[in-house]
Amino acid sequence: MKSCSARLVALVVRYSGNMSDLRDVIIVGSGPAGYTAAIYLGRAGFKPLVIAGALTPGGQLVNTTEVENFPGFPDGVMGPELMDNMQRQAEKFGAEIVWDDVVSVSNNDVTGVKTVSVDQGDVFETHALIIATGSAYRKLDIPGEAEYSGKGVSYCATCDASSSEISRLLWSAAAIAHSPRLIFFHDLDRR
Repeated sequence: MKSCSARLVALVVRYSGNMSDLRDVIIVGSGPAGYTAAIYLGRAGFKPLVIAGALTPGGQLVNTTEVENFPGFPDGVMGPELMDNMQRQAEKFGAEIVWDDVVSVSNNDVTGVKTVSVDQGDVFETHALIIATGSAYRKLDIPGEAEYSGKGVSYCATCDASSSEISRLLWSAAAIAHSPRLIFFHDLDRR
């Protein structure tokens, strides 16, 4: 931990702007990856700034009902509850949360300072930027896809492949849209 702190101090000394505005680290994204990064950085003595987003803070899990495959919850946990817990834990270790959307990021090649601008006009600077913005569903644009989303049509293979019927359907979708997941489905379908 000392080597990390010493390296950060050396980087701050090079910075020629207003040092009181320079953040230890900025994390863009408030899903599991963003909050996990904030928790670990906070525990290591840094003061992370999490730019959570104004429209969809908490990532895709806030729109999920029961999450059965997250470690430590043998009976499952509701997605919004899990994300609220992760946010509180990140804040417990010193993370500051900003509820706004990033509109631009730039890098100063001379100083190494990254400048992050948000929709409401605030500007933040850091030497360490973590982008944890998650993923987006890759839809197939086939009849019934939107109508049956969440009612048999699934976008999370590892989340929803617990039944044999769903795993066969997802195996077919994976062949079209997510070929790296084929092996996972093939193994599930053999049950």
